[in-house]
Amino acid sequence: MKLKLSLIAILLAGSLFSLSAQSELTVPRLRISASGGVGYLFAEGQETIGGVVSMEKVDKLNNDLRRATHLNADIHYLLKVGFGVGVKYIFQNTSGEASEIVMDPYDGIHYIVTDMGEEDYIHFTGLSIGTFSAVGNNQNLYLTSSLSAGYAWLRSELSMLGQNRLITGSNFAMNADIGADYRFHPRLGIGVVLGSFLGYFDQITITDGISSQEQKLDKNSRYNASSIHLSLGLRYYINR
Repeated sequence: MKLKLSLIAILLAGSLFSLSAQSELTVPRLRISASGGVGYLFAEGQETIGGVVSMEKVDKLNNDLRRATHLNADIHYLLKVGFGVGVKYIFQNTSGEASEIVMDPYDGIHYIVTDMGEEDYIHFTGLSIGTFSAVGNNQNLYLTSSLSAGYAWLRSELSMLGQNRLITGSNFAMNADIGADYRFHPRLGIGVVLGSFLGYFDQITITDGISSQEQKLDKNSRYNASSIHLSLGLRYYINR
């Protein structure tokens, strides 16, 4: 938790810096951004899982689930001082598989060998406060930052012991990021973004295709989707 809060504090400090560095150069009225890249989840897996004999395969599965595909898009209406408001969308996907996991049913006789798989999807939409400021007197290079707060939705598809489960949930979440834009045309640019997403899910619904049940997770077992992400993408500007 301390690491996540420190990262968000650094990103917020970047937002304040970009505002203080703002010059009187022309700022577009609207900035539209679409980026894609990679992410890494902060979540820590369980050290032991009851009944699992081949934990090394489960550890590999958990490590695979830390690496995420990350997509984000936003639009901000900017004032002349480079400060603006808008909306942000984030998509995050992780997946992992493990084959021939040995499990002990504790009957003193048998062992069970099974495959496991998990694929998780996160969608986030929120209101955003952003900044856009030139680097010195340069009309092409700009610093950007944003802080977003909104709602996130979880969809997790699990398979184990020949059975499939669908887990869904939703909760409040936040995102903070800093980046840089290079404008190679008055209306077009490319940009890079480093950000941190913070989101937990402790109220979930589990469905097996026949029935559904709601479950409240405690602090140690809740789904943690928090991540750090790096992305590259296109920028479109509508000038004044």
